[in-house]
Amino acid sequence: MVAGVRPLLLDAQTPGTAPDIALAVEKISVGAWTRYNRASLIASIALVVIDVTRLASGACAVAAVYLVGALVMATILTVKLRVDATLAARIAGGADSVRGAATDGSRRNADLERTHALVERLSVPLLLIAVLLALLPVLH
Repeated sequence: MVAGVRPLLLDAQTPGTAPDIALAVEKISVGAWTRYNRASLIASIALVVIDVTRLASGACAVAAVYLVGALVMATILTVKLRVDATLAARIAGGADSVRGAATDGSRRNADLERTHALVERLSVPLLLIAVLLALLPVLH
């Protein structure tokens, strides 16, 4: 989703885009990411429960690694959901809170850019941990 959808959405949110279009794209983007992050959080919590069970039963030697990875993923996803809630509140504030809207270079636009950058920085470790946990059985 990051590689395929995000670049298309960012093009529609660049400065100079009509505020109505930027607002609509931002609403779609935040809504989609919120649903995706919520489903991922539920899956990572399920992994935590499974890994705690495996660790308690002694069935898997590397269950602790899986448990730590799932806990870190759940923590990152919780932070991302809080950021999504912040973005949704900004969207509810009006078209001037959207990335592509002209806001006369105000502080609000800079805060929004920092928020988007935070979400992008959180996605990298999340993806790396997920790939590591998926490859661990093959490497072990």
